[in-house]
Amino acid sequence: MTYKYLIFDLDDTLFDFKGGEMAGLENVFMNHGFSSDLTQKAISIYVEINRGLWAAFEKGEIEKSEIHETRFDRVLSELGLSDDGLSFEKDYRQELNHNYRLLEGAESLLSDLQKAGYHSIAGTNGEAQTQHLRLEHTGLRPYFEQVYISDEIGVAKPNKAFFDIIFGENQAMSQANTLMIGDGVASDMLGGQNAGLDTMWVNFKDLPTPPSIEPTYIVDSYAALREVLI
Repeated sequence: MTYKYLIFDLDDTLFDFKGGEMAGLENVFMNHGFSSDLTQKAISIYVEINRGLWAAFEKGEIEKSEIHETRFDRVLSELGLSDDGLSFEKDYRQELNHNYRLLEGAESLLSDLQKAGYHSIAGTNGEAQTQHLRLEHTGLRPYFEQVYISDEIGVAKPNKAFFDIIFGENQAMSQANTLMIGDGVASDMLGGQNAGLDTMWVNFKDLPTPPSIEPTYIVDSYAALREVLI
């Protein structure tokens, strides 16, 4: 099948979000006086709580504001501590806004795809300010003809409406000529399926494929991605 349009997820597909997230969390907890051991425990608790909250948001069960307003309070509660979770959240947002890490080879991949004639569109969940800052400071913005962020358009992947907005503004796009590329099974792959698109799962961690999801392609490296598209 010939694709012309590529919808790219950003976090952990092109950006090294996880690496920046762990470094940022460590800075936040240490700056609030946590010991090294307590910091590692707090990070482990945070990861589980945050994952559950984002999963609930992507299913439409909670508003995004609940994630930011409660996740650090829940971490502190599990640690038996009383502190202002929102102050942790504020510090963490600053850390995320300065997380300009890229996965190795991400920019050269986008450059090669651009040279090959593909139209690349960023389609990501997340905070608008954070994502725009990352795109500008990493130098990736010129490779995307358009950028769609859940925070700005009011709906998140995997909701089909996220993709309907993209297609509504790009009349030349079709289900047949568009490929969704991302690392998120519950957001990118399910979202692509909901929109009737072929999907490419960027599975850098060699995770097992969930039985409910059937990606059109599974790649474990940018080299494998190139083999499919270039």
